[in-house]
Amino acid sequence: MSLFFVKEDIISDDGILLLSKGQMVNEKVLSKLKNLSSTVSIDYKNRVIYNKKRFQNNYCIQKTTNKIIQSFGIRKHILDERILEKPNKVLSNIIFELKDEPWQIYINALCSYVGWLYAHSIDVSIISLLMAVELGYEDYRLHNIGLGALLHDIGMLMIPKTIIQKPEPLDKNEELIIFQHCELGVSSIELFNLPRECTEIIMQHHERLDGSGYPKGLKGNEISLSSKVVMIADIVDMMTSGMPNIKGGYTMDAAIRMLEKDEKVSSELVAILKKILGF
Repeated sequence: MSLFFVKEDIISDDGILLLSKGQMVNEKVLSKLKNLSSTVSIDYKNRVIYNKKRFQNNYCIQKTTNKIIQSFGIRKHILDERILEKPNKVLSNIIFELKDEPWQIYINALCSYVGWLYAHSIDVSIISLLMAVELGYEDYRLHNIGLGALLHDIGMLMIPKTIIQKPEPLDKNEELIIFQHCELGVSSIELFNLPRECTEIIMQHHERLDGSGYPKGLKGNEISLSSKVVMIADIVDMMTSGMPNIKGGYTMDAAIRMLEKDEKVSSELVAILKKILGF
């Protein structure tokens, strides 16, 4: 039976990694592959598999990403957009300059899976980087928290869209499925050898200082500093953006004032975000 070389990562129409670059597959695998990805192209003469819409998709991702980043200040009512220069530079470097990194497949997947999920991921990364810059993070740690925040919800790619997009409140079984996304996210990137700071963010961003969070019920200093930062960024963006099952539409000022009263998150970090934004 003939073998074919996988020239680049092959992604399904739902944004899931089907085949990794460098693999050799047979014709039986190819027949199944065609049903899972409309963008797959097969060069039978040279026995090579690749994505026929790769460059078009990359252009769409770049266009979408730039639109989200450039509109952030307006959407969040930030008056002094100079404070966004460093976060935007770090985030743009992660997304556009590190194209050969294996985790890039998940950025592509986030962009194509559910509309609000990619914008939320970018927003959380920018808010996290705003706080990290104020905290004096060195460049390598800015990269880590920026990347960890960008990928914090990649476990959602393993959650059915019917649950993620459900407009009504989730039932208990659906909530239990959603609660799995932190661990699913970490397991999906464990082969990429990301810095520990990144994996901690993915695993811990839904923990809470009083132990009421998930998936481990961690408390206080059991939660990493960067995870506490992303925790706040995640809550703030959900409150100001609005998503299925979650009431949103608050101004950034109102969201921060509400968080000031929340003992489940770091009051010191909330104060830092308030200072940065001039509230």
